[in-house]
Amino acid sequence: MFRSNRTGNDEIWVADATGRSPIRLTSMGGPVTGSPQWSPDGQYVVFDSRPEGSADIFLVPSGGGPPRRLTADPSNEVTPSFSADGKFVYFASDRTGAWQVWKQPVEGGAERQITAAGGFAPQESADGRWIYYAKFQASGLFRMPAAGGPRRRY
Repeated sequence: MFRSNRTGNDEIWVADATGRSPIRLTSMGGPVTGSPQWSPDGQYVVFDSRPEGSADIFLVPSGGGPPRRLTADPSNEVTPSFSADGKFVYFASDRTGAWQVWKQPVEGGAERQITAAGGFAPQESADGRWIYYAKFQASGLFRMPAAGGPRRRY
């Protein structure tokens, strides 16, 4: 899976293991579109795009089809990733005035802020126990329990 502007616009594509037979998954038509991540079961791709100026998170079936918007806040939501069980999407948002990690159910529902002291590019561990993330204001990688608890530089 990759982002390409081969059609004149940034879109999300998939290809076979050799890199051949590319198939365009998105047709966002102009805005910057990127940061694609597979769902754990391979059935979906989550990505960010800016169809109305600010970035939002979208979900598209891995075989193609219309994308579904997951976020609609007027702020920027970027760098999405799935939880290990595929039930949630983590992302970074600047809606509080600083980049923080947020979490939202894939099936819809309330978004929940996960970090309070900064966070960007979240990824949950394969066993679902930890959330790893970066910070703009500090070097290194940070880790916190997925169920909540103390955060520390890893």
